[in-house]
Amino acid sequence: MRCLAVAAFLLLCNAAFALDQPEAPVQNPLGTTSDFLLYHPDQGYRMDGLKAYHDGNYDFALRDFRTAARFADKPSQAMVASMYWEGRGVRQDKALAYAWMDLAAERGYPWLLADRERYWQGMTEDEHRRAIEVGRAIFDEYGDDAAMPRLSVWLHRGRLQTTGSHAGFVGNISEHKPSPAGLLAGGSWDGNEYYAARYWRPTEYLGWQNSTWHPSSTGKVDVGALEKVPDAKPAAPSQPDPDARQH
Repeated sequence: MRCLAVAAFLLLCNAAFALDQPEAPVQNPLGTTSDFLLYHPDQGYRMDGLKAYHDGNYDFALRDFRTAARFADKPSQAMVASMYWEGRGVRQDKALAYAWMDLAAERGYPWLLADRERYWQGMTEDEHRRAIEVGRAIFDEYGDDAAMPRLSVWLHRGRLQTTGSHAGFVGNISEHKPSPAGLLAGGSWDGNEYYAARYWRPTEYLGWQNSTWHPSSTGKVDVGALEKVPDAKPAAPSQPDPDARQH
């Protein structure tokens, strides 16, 4: 079964390279639907790529990861980097691998930044120079400035499937979406949840991804058991200063 991006990255980490992966968030069942993945090609092609990768079909995996990468999918861009770095299904090319990992780290996700620096440390000076040269074209084609508009087109098409008022309010209905396992295997969800802005509006969708792949900056405080604190004794009244009365 295909799953949403928040769960798929765990497979990605085990499949190709060691990252300081984030704590797995709760899986959203909306992402198990074929309809959802159709209008989220970043996730849909990544799922296809991961399946092909685990099956050993590296040619198909690389093709699907590159397609997902064109729709601004950072995990897929990292997978392309890993395949070139390891020479898995392709001729090993560390300079090209670094260029792809540099792209994957574009948004500053710490675990991708860490792999980018690890790649850099494992390259020669000639590979450094070549990585910078080939990286320009890769950013022009796959960077967020070029890729997010492509993804936005598909998100917009998906929003047009909304059932409800012309203002976009879905109301208290359920959307039944078939899963890849078959027509009757899908689930039913409240329409307003299915079409929540964080899944379909480009800005909110990007923010949702950032919150998923970037560690929270908030801290954690452990609160112990309550303790009874004795009442404080009232302070003694202050005595007048005898010297003050002489002035």
